[in-house]
Amino acid sequence: LRRYPTRRLERAPSPGPAGTCALARARARARLGMGKKAAAAPAPSSAASAPPAPAKVEAAKVEAAKSKGKASKKVVATEVKPGLLSYLRPKPRWIFFPVFAAVCAWIIALNDQCDIKGKKKDCGYSGITPNACKTRACFLKGGKGYEKRTVKVTLEQGAALGLSLSRRDGGVVVSSILEGSVSLHNAAAATSEDVILAGDGITRVAIDGKVATNLADIEKAVNRPGAGKAVEIDVLRSRLPSFLQWVHDKGGTPNMVEKLLSSPGTLHFASVWSRVGGVGFAAWYISGYSPASLPLYATLSAAVAWELSRCCHDESVGAGVPHCFRSKRDELPKVVQKVWAQTSEKVAQVRKDPRSYARWLFLPTAITL
Repeated sequence: LRRYPTRRLERAPSPGPAGTCALARARARARLGMGKKAAAAPAPSSAASAPPAPAKVEAAKVEAAKSKGKASKKVVATEVKPGLLSYLRPKPRWIFFPVFAAVCAWIIALNDQCDIKGKKKDCGYSGITPNACKTRACFLKGGKGYEKRTVKVTLEQGAALGLSLSRRDGGVVVSSILEGSVSLHNAAAATSEDVILAGDGITRVAIDGKVATNLADIEKAVNRPGAGKAVEIDVLRSRLPSFLQWVHDKGGTPNMVEKLLSSPGTLHFASVWSRVGGVGFAAWYISGYSPASLPLYATLSAAVAWELSRCCHDESVGAGVPHCFRSKRDELPKVVQKVWAQTSEKVAQVRKDPRSYARWLFLPTAITL
């Protein structure tokens, strides 16, 4: 009324006496129809209202149990079966990784690779920075694609050298070892450095003062039999494994990849990394964790290997002494023994005067201005 003050509420008109009688007759007919429907409906049987027999109840329980068992079998079948390592490895234990990390930190902190007495081997160049010296200098210095050596072979009575040669990249290469003096020499060689292998390059063959350097002359010298004559053969052997020999530069000058893969620093790094990484793999296996944690062990092993293989840089050296020089590169067992001896010595010093070390550790030192 406040919103629409001009409007008025109107009440519905009354049906009147005739409307009231018609409404009453309609209600009576509806009641009569409902009564007829109720009389036509069948009466409930006593068998349906009676409770089920005990035998039927038991049968229903058995069927329910069977259906439940089938469902559980389906659930078990869908579960993921554990892997083979889960039966062999223990439950996860977190203590092994901190112990391995502490041992790696212990080796890096106490081992001094740059404490070299005597002549130092130069690893850098004029104006090299400390970062370049410690990161890449030792892993490129001394890297060569091929290693040259001279092998002396004695010709047997009536036998030639027994080498099958071929040309590759402008040089002479041993394609196979045949029956002859070289095969007998390889069988009696003391070390692997004194043998001639398939894939080795040959740059020079000298017999009785006659030197052969090209393919035609080398083939003649190789197939010439002799008795008791000493033959000098200059051999070029790749320092890379067979699956990486495609990296070699055809011009003969080693590229950066060849230097990196064949340098003494890289070889020492690989040796230390494999040993420390083996210990890390054993610690990971015992720990019981998934392979996702293996990169952590590999990273710590690489850090130890880099510390034991890198070069050292010292700005405070005199004239004629290299600023960037090669570190000790001791073998891992020797490094561990040295670090253990330093630890034992430090523990003995602390036991001798524990108060002084406690004051040094916990009390601030006096600052004089």
